[in-house]
Formats: sequence, C-alpha cells, structure tokens
Amino acid sequence: MQANCILRSGLLFATLSLVIAKHKQSSSAKGCYPRGTLSQAVDRLYVKAAWLKATIPEDRIKNIRLLKKKTKKLFMKNCRFQEQLLSFFMDDVFGQLQLQVCKERHFVEEFHSLRQQLSRCISCASSAREMKTITRMKRTFYGIGNKGIYKAVSELDILLSWIKQFLESIK
Repeated sequence: MQANCILRSGLLFATLSLVIAKHKQSSSAKGCYPRGTLSQAVDRLYVKAAWLKATIPEDRIKNIRLLKKKTKKLFMKNCRFQEQLLSFFMDDVFGQLQLQVCKERHFVEEFHSLRQQLSRCISCASSAREMKTITRMKRTFYGIGNKGIYKAVSELDILLSWIKQFLESIK
C-alpha cells in the first residue's frame, strides 16, 4: 500500500514536471505577437517615418544606397542579418539622429518595440558572413557624414516594406 502511494506520487511528480516544462516552452512562444499585430505596427511606423523624413533635410545623394537588392535578399532569408540591420538603424542611425532632432523619440520607441517583438518571434544562430554587408553599410553611412542620417531615414520606407514582406512570408 505504501509502495503504491510512493509510486503514484512519483508518477504525479514526473507528470507535473513535464507539464511545467511544457508550459515554460509555450509561455516563451507566447512572447511572439500575431503577424497581424506586427503588420499593424509596421503600418503605423510608415506614417511616422514619413513625418520623420519631413523633419530632416532631403537626401540629395542619389548615387549611393544603403539598402540594396542584395541586402533585401539577406534580410528576407537570414534572421541574424535582420537583427543586425535593425540594430544598425537603432544604434547608429537613430543614435546619431537623437543628437540632432529630439522630436523623433516616439518613432524610435515604436521602432525599438517592433524590433523586440520580431526578436521574440524569430530565434536564430549567429553567422559571420552577413557581417560584411553590415560593415560595408556602416562604412558608407559614416563615410558620408551627417548626410548618412538623411540617407538612412530616406530609406526607412524600404526597410519597413521589407519587414512587411517578411511578415507576410512567415506562416
């Protein structure tokens, strides 16, 4: 009788442990927002990006692009590259922009929030190959001085369209 009770409590403990472990896994997946919510966040950022572009000088450098077709291919298929590109915009572009314009704070906060939401949904391993593209992009960005900020902000709509296309491609 006592052995039966011990066996049942051991079985109950094992079952409870499995349930707790499964709940922890599913609760971490709950951090991922529905695709529609993320898509709506991108739509709001489109509007705010247009406002932000209107507050800074126009990008007059037409022969240089930060976001190229090759960059889009990496963005669409490589989650580590997505993270690095979004970090570039958060740290380098918006970090420099905050020194010049204080009114863009809400845009930067929403962009940061979108970046965090995307990172909760997509986990990936690091790769050094995509770093070359980001390094070249940073070199170009810093190489054209303050105009790099105008260039990057003028290309925000491109980046946001990539995010939107990426969200539509995931199931």
